[in-house]
Amino acid sequence: MKNSLPIIFVISLFMTLGVTIYLINQSEASDEPETWSSFVYTNGYNSGRYKKVDDFEDYPSCRAYSLDKSVEHDQAPWECGLRCRFDSSRQGFQCETMENE
Repeated sequence: MKNSLPIIFVISLFMTLGVTIYLINQSEASDEPETWSSFVYTNGYNSGRYKKVDDFEDYPSCRAYSLDKSVEHDQAPWECGLRCRFDSSRQGFQCETMENE
């Protein structure tokens, strides 16, 4: 009986840790749909000026739109970003992923 108390304590400690990790992972899971945003830099990357269009369902549709707008603005550089949001501390948009292939 003396040895069972520490074993029960260790098992309950590991169970509590496991449940906590599971709940943290569930709360971090994104419920947002996967949306892409197009950024076309009409005055070049370094100008900080861009035309942004949101809510593309996938990368190929964002890419097609960006390429069309790039041609309209003399082959302006472009990027597509996944799940972009405005970051007030940086005064700009932050995206999970940026692509321009």
